[in-house]
Amino acid sequence: MSDELMLRPLTGADFSAAREVADEWFGHPVGLTMHRLFFEQLGASGVYAADAARPERMVGVLLGLRSEIEPDLAYVHFHMVDPSLRGRGVGRALYVDFGERMHARGCTSIRALAAPDRVGSRRFHEALGFAGREEPDYVGPGQDRVVYERRLPI
Repeated sequence: MSDELMLRPLTGADFSAAREVADEWFGHPVGLTMHRLFFEQLGASGVYAADAARPERMVGVLLGLRSEIEPDLAYVHFHMVDPSLRGRGVGRALYVDFGERMHARGCTSIRALAAPDRVGSRRFHEALGFAGREEPDYVGPGQDRVVYERRLPI
């Protein structure tokens, strides 16, 4: 599938389409994790994936940024892939594209989070060569996360 993709930077205009499918694609409500502000202000760092034959069909999104505090760090805030296309290279293509662009901007590592019970997300990151460490209360009391990191490029 990855060779059948059109990849481009996200724009603020992509928010509505992504918001429309986010809860279904994530399998749970995402709440303010996905906010229009992120698309408008950080979108250019992110990646929009569409079916190359049907560019209007969004198949994946990655919202990420270059850290202001650690300028050599690229951070993935979230990524999502159409569930019917998982396992076909879309998620990897999102990460590779984002990683290449961030590496070109001077980033040497990339970080992402996963909830400990999100087995699919954990396997995905580990398959991409990320190493993870569990951090208790990372996003608030009782909200542990696995913090994944690896060197760039992917």
